[in-house]
This record gives sequence, C-alpha cells and structure tokens, in this order.
Amino acid sequence: MKSRNISSAIEALLNDFFLVQKDVDCVSDLYDTVIREVEGAVIRKAMQLTGRSKTRAAKILGISRNTLNSKIRSLKIEFC
Repeated sequence: MKSRNISSAIEALLNDFFLVQKDVDCVSDLYDTVIREVEGAVIRKAMQLTGRSKTRAAKILGISRNTLNSKIRSLKIEFC
C-alpha cells in the first residue's frame, strides 16, 4: 500500500466526497463538519491506542486532560 501523509489522505477523502455530490451548492458548513469529524476521529484513535487512558491520550494529542474531557463531551464521542 502506498504511504500517505494525513493531508493527502484527507484530500483524497474530500475528492471522493465531492465525486458523489450532485450539486456542490447544496454543501454547507463543510469546514466545521470536517474539523469536527477529524477531531473526533483523532480523539477516538488516541483513546484506542492508549487503552482508553485519557492522561496518555491527552499527552499524545498535545492537550490537557481537562481539554480532552471537554472535547469528548462537546463532540459527544462514544467509545465501543
């Protein structure tokens, strides 16, 4: 598999997203939606990698544990 950086991976996903859009003018709040979705995915991955340790996940993310808790609540992130 070809190695990609995060930026090119996101760009590829956005290209796929817009391929299926019938009318680009119907897309709204794209920036906020992408930021929210990526932030949630990054937090879920950090929690997965650390066995759900908020302290370790916060360190990986470069944020405080309190900020991580706040983001989990505000984004309504659930862990399976």
